[in-house]
Amino acid sequence: MTFDRIVDRIERSGEIPTIGPVATEVLRLAGDPDADFRAVGQTIVRDPALAARVLRVANSPFYGVRGEVGTVDRAVALLGLAETRNIVLSVSVIRDFSGTLGENGFDWERFWEHSSGVGLIAQALTRLLRLPLGGYEYSAGLLHDVGKILLGHHFPEEFARALERAREAGIPLEQAEQEVFRTDHARLGDWLAGRWSFPEPLRDGLAWHHHPAQAGNHRVLASVIQVADALAKAKCIGFGGDHMAVCLGDTEGWGVLAEERPELAEVDLARFTFQLDEEVDAARRLLREARGT
Repeated sequence: MTFDRIVDRIERSGEIPTIGPVATEVLRLAGDPDADFRAVGQTIVRDPALAARVLRVANSPFYGVRGEVGTVDRAVALLGLAETRNIVLSVSVIRDFSGTLGENGFDWERFWEHSSGVGLIAQALTRLLRLPLGGYEYSAGLLHDVGKILLGHHFPEEFARALERAREAGIPLEQAEQEVFRTDHARLGDWLAGRWSFPEPLRDGLAWHHHPAQAGNHRVLASVIQVADALAKAKCIGFGGDHMAVCLGDTEGWGVLAEERPELAEVDLARFTFQLDEEVDAARRLLREARGT
């Protein structure tokens, strides 16, 4: 297989995942500094099921908003554009992708738990280090492994083989994917993000989360995702397909962040990772709310 052949097969199948026109428009508006909250709210209510789920998530204990949030406009005003974008993406992706998962024995419930956890840990890291990432860190964390869905749906046998190869050889899943597919989920995630017209920071966060130093202007975002992914694995938040132990200090992203924030050397990692227990619980709650379960 090659990347071009894989993409050609996906395109010819007519089964390319979509996040829907409403979520796409919300994503565009949230990235527009001149957009107003009402325009975002009016866009969301065009999808009644999505609007209802957004209100449910906005009223969940996760966000701790005082008083009931009764309208989408108020939810957007209280939560802000970046957080609204995160909710809409969470709900849309998890809802709309539920029917596109391959029958290969992979635990997709735990996959989404891991993905949500990476997004939440990325937010926590961004707050801790005071990084100006434009609110993209959660979305990039949630979707960093979205390419695995393409592989699992369109190539279930081969993807199962890659999962088994990673387990038996004790190698990263992306390395096993390269052996089986001659490409990996990060490149396919970038391709899919291009189809969705994602903004450049978000695309680069997906494309380079395994090699963040190569992400150019967005290497800090990609580094946050790699570090958040490593922490999620260390805390056993869900399962993304890797069985390897992760040493945080050895990740490329940690080095990039240390250059960006020299004070990182003073961060109490043991204390911080202990605090991530709250993020584990939050990831599970948010996943349940997004799925409506």
